Amino acid sequence: MTDDTKHPHLPEPVRISDAERERLAGRLQAAVGEGRISFAELDHRLSLLYAARTREQAQAVTADLPSAAAPRSLHLRRVKTFSRIAGPWDVPAVLTLDGYDAVIRLDFRHTSIEHNEVRIELSAHKSVVRLWLPAGSPVSAHELVTHKAWVRNRHAGQPGSPDGVRFTITGELSKALLSLH
Repeated sequence: MTDDTKHPHLPEPVRISDAERERLAGRLQAAVGEGRISFAELDHRLSLLYAARTREQAQAVTADLPSAAAPRSLHLRRVKTFSRIAGPWDVPAVLTLDGYDAVIRLDFRHTSIEHNEVRIELSAHKSVVRLWLPAGSPVSAHELVTHKAWVRNRHAGQPGSPDGVRFTITGELSKALLSLH
C-alpha cells in the first residue's frame, strides 16, 4: 500500500538549526526595540519560534518584519579578477569599490535598499565597472575624477523618481570604464 499524502516532486521540509533559531530570535528582539511589536507579541512569537521544527515554520514567525538592517558600509577590493553581485542583497549606505585590472558587476535592481542615498566611492584602474541601477533612481557621477577613462551612462534617459534611491558616485577612474545601466 502506498502513502498518497507524499508527493515525490515536492521537496522535503528542512529542519531548522539552533543557530538559525537564535538569529530569528535576535530579529524579534530587535523588532521590540524598534517599536514594531510589543513585549506580549514577542513572548508569543518566541514560543512559536522555539516550537517550530522546520525553516518554513520558523520564518513564518518573522515574515511580516523587515529584514535586518544593512551594514553601514562595505569595502570590495578586487585585483585581476571577475566579481559579480546580483540578486537579493542588502545594500549599505556607503560602498567602496577598489579595482585594479578587474571586472566588477553590481546589480542593484533586486536589492534591499533602506537608505535615501547610496554613495559609491570608486577607485578603478585598468578595470571595467558595470552598475545596474533600479529604474527611476537618480544617479550623479559629477564628482568622479577621470584620467583616460570612459563613463557610459545608459541609465540617464530613464525618468527619475523623487522618492527613488539616489546613487552618488565619487572617486577616480584611470584607464577604466564605468558603465551605468
